[in-house]
This record gives sequence, C-alpha cells and structure tokens, in this order.
Amino acid sequence: MKPKIHFLIIIAFAISFLFSACSNEEPIKADYEFKAAINANQDVNNYDNVKFESIKDLNLGFFRGDLWIKLSINNPKDESVSYMFLSNDRFIRNYKFYKLDTLDQSLKLLGHVEDTTTEDYRTFNNPNSNLKIDLLPNESAVYLITSSSDGRSKDANFQIKSIKSYSNFINENSLWSIIFYAVIIFLMLVNIYLWSIYKQKLYLYYIFYLASTLFVYLGIEGYLLKLRISQLAIDHLVFVFVKMWALSLVMYTSKFLDIEIVAPRYYKFIKVVLVTIIGGTLIYQFLFFDSSVQYLHFFENLLTILWLLLIVGILLFSAKDRWLSLKYYLTPFGFFILFTVLGIVNVHLQLLDFNSFTFVKIGAIFEFVGFTYFMTALIKRKLNQSEILAQSLKEKEDILEKKVDLVGIFNLIENSLSTEDEWSDFKSKLKELNPNFFDQLLTSHSNLTKSEIRLLTLVKIGYSQKEIASTLNIAPDSVKKARTRVRKKLNLPDSTNLNEYLSSF
Repeated sequence: MKPKIHFLIIIAFAISFLFSACSNEEPIKADYEFKAAINANQDVNNYDNVKFESIKDLNLGFFRGDLWIKLSINNPKDESVSYMFLSNDRFIRNYKFYKLDTLDQSLKLLGHVEDTTTEDYRTFNNPNSNLKIDLLPNESAVYLITSSSDGRSKDANFQIKSIKSYSNFINENSLWSIIFYAVIIFLMLVNIYLWSIYKQKLYLYYIFYLASTLFVYLGIEGYLLKLRISQLAIDHLVFVFVKMWALSLVMYTSKFLDIEIVAPRYYKFIKVVLVTIIGGTLIYQFLFFDSSVQYLHFFENLLTILWLLLIVGILLFSAKDRWLSLKYYLTPFGFFILFTVLGIVNVHLQLLDFNSFTFVKIGAIFEFVGFTYFMTALIKRKLNQSEILAQSLKEKEDILEKKVDLVGIFNLIENSLSTEDEWSDFKSKLKELNPNFFDQLLTSHSNLTKSEIRLLTLVKIGYSQKEIASTLNIAPDSVKKARTRVRKKLNLPDSTNLNEYLSSF
C-alpha cells in the first residue's frame, strides 16, 4: 500500500508539472538589443552622456547602486504590435520606465499603475518588474529602464515576450500560487486535526513551520504590498518571517530526529545559537529600523549557511540511532532540494519557458506533503511500539504479582501446614495462581486421598523430597515411599517424570 501511495503522489504532481510547463512560447517578430550601465550617476535627461555596454549577465548578486538598461526595439511589421518587458527581479520595486520621444529627443516617464506610492511604474502589479511596449507599424523605439538597489539581491536579467506568452506566464504563475497556498493551508488544517488525535508536539512544530513558510512566500511574491503600508515596513516584516522560518525549520528538524535524546549537548548548542543569532539580529533590525534592511539581505543569506550547517549536524548525529526517522526526513526534503536546483539551472540555461521560482514551489509542495505523510507514519509506529511495550510491561507486572503471591505461599508453608485451616488457606492461594490444577487432577484421578493430594501439590510447586519431609513433619524415606505409591496410583510408567506429569495440569 505504501509504494502505491508514493507512486500516486509522484505521478499526480508530475502530470500537473508537465501540463503547466507545456505552454508554447510565441516567437518575437521584432528586432531588439539591450545595453546596460551599472552605477550610472546621471540625471535621466542626460542619458546620452552615459556609457552603455553589452552585458550578457545582469544577475548582480547583492548589488548597491543604480542600474540602467537601454532597450532598442524595431517593429518591422506594417501593423501595430505589443510586447512585454519582463525582468527576473522580484525584490526591487522601484523600477521606472522611460520612452525616448523622437520629436524632442527627451525621455518620457511611462506610468501605468494607478498607485505609484511605491515609486514603481510597472504595467501590471505582478512580482516581476514588467512593462508593456506598444509599437506602431514600422516603429523603432528606445526605452530606458532604471532601478536602484540598497544592497538587496538583484537579478535584472529580462525577457521580451508576446502579450499571449506573458498572459500564459502569469496564468501559470497564478495557478501554481493558488495550488501552493491552498496546499499549505490544507496541510495546516490536516496537521491540526492530526495533532488533536495523537497529541504529539511534533505536529505543533510542523504547523509553525508551515505558517512561517506561508508568510515568507507571501512577502517574497509581493502580496504584502496590498496591506497599504510602507515598503520599509514590509521589508522588516518579511525579515521577521524569514527568522521565524529558520527557527521553525531547525526546531522541527531537531524534534523530528529526536536530537534532544540522541545528542543532548548538541541540542543545547542549537538552542543557544538560535536565541543568540535570531535575537541579536532582531534587536539590530529594529534598533536601526531605517538603515538595517540594506544589510540584512546579505546577512540573512549568510545565516542561511549557518542554518544549513546546524541541520547537517542534526542529520549526522541522528544517522546511527534514528536511521528510519532520518530516511523519512530526507525523502521529502530531497524533493525540495531537487526542484530548487532545477529552478537555479533554469534561471541560467532557460531550458523551459517557466518561472524558475515555481520550481521551488513545486519542490516545497512535495516537501510539505511528504513531511505530513512520513511524520504521521513515524508517529503511528512509535505509538504502536509504545502500546507493545505497555502490554509487555503489564504482562511482566502480572508475572511479578504472581511471584509475590508464590512467595506468600512459600512463607505460609514455612510457617507450618499442620492444621486443616492452614492447608485450606494454602490451597486457596495456590488456586489463584493455578485455578485449574486441583480440578484437573481430581478429574483425572478421583481416587487420590487428601494426603496424596498434599504430596502432589508440594511436588507441583517444586519442593524437593527433603523440603516435603520437613513441611509434612515426616521422614524423607516416608516421602520416597509415598511418591512411589502415588506414582502407581497415577499409573505412571517408569519413563515418565512425576514433576513433568504434574506440570501438564
């Protein structure tokens, strides 16, 4: 059953992925070239004084300064056409778009978004910066795209798409966003339900991880801009979510692999690091509210390496004693790593006309579904083992109680069995331990006398000939003769041991 479930999950997501990636890219029937100027410290009206160069890769990393892109495009057709300029940049929202007026050779600001409080002039309010380019028949036009960065990660590589291709691109992104956020919310509800059933704290850590991830993605994709608060406040909010995400991931991994039990010292070290680093950066972030954001982009990426190292340490410590848990952890996490790598490769090679960030979302969906499934399987396994141990413990306790009762019988025998009351007491205690012994013995041998039953009872509980003689206050030889007589009465052959025979009752 398990392989089928895994197979169906993989097939379902694989088919969805293939369908979403199969939109055809409409060819661009226009001639265009672009050049860029990094750190162009000029007024836009003096752009003629700026030296633009052909730069193939505009993924500038953690960039501080201005970037100008000069796009020259020609429409060879005898009809009007429209195209879309689409940048890979998701973190910078201060793009401005200008078009060169051929009459007076001045740049005209293009602004299509009604709300320009963020000083962002993109045509459509989507995460990636964009501009709709409208060209008249046989028109040649020059556009200037400007932006500035205060140290954020900046990938300004761009594409020119047809309106249809851009629409498909946006629809695919919207579809995957709906799927992605719906899956997270659904899994949060599922895990809340599972927590209510199994009462395992691991579910709470995982719910915290899902919620943190949800907020991080909402911030990165620009959905928080609709809150109508300043860009600076949103940036700080996103960094708080990033810290929550790091904290939840490390703690969830620790709990999933029982690192507190496997390596308690390392677990204490992890807690000290988390409190020190996250607490320290939060204090710095809000103490220097107006200036800290420009440095946090770089610093948070460095911290990502630290979080990964902490997780690698957890994996290594748990490899020996928690191998099954480790396998359950690495399976979904491996899917996330795989699709993230595919997204990075697609950014540079453009193998698919597909938003590379969507690869990360697909990997995250695999991760979240996988964690929920494997975590529940692991918890069920542990609970089942706990039930088995509890049952075993109960059986041992029952045996111990019987042993305690047997000790009481021995004590009673040691005191004396000289009266009928003492024998009756002894007999009733023995019945508690072996309720069917006397009935079966008398059913099989109804001709036994009371003294013979007493003798066989002492043999049954393992008394030696000498101990029986002492208990019954008779000579050892008399015990031997009595055993011989009772064997004949039981019709036992010489090959049958009396003790073994009595054990069958």
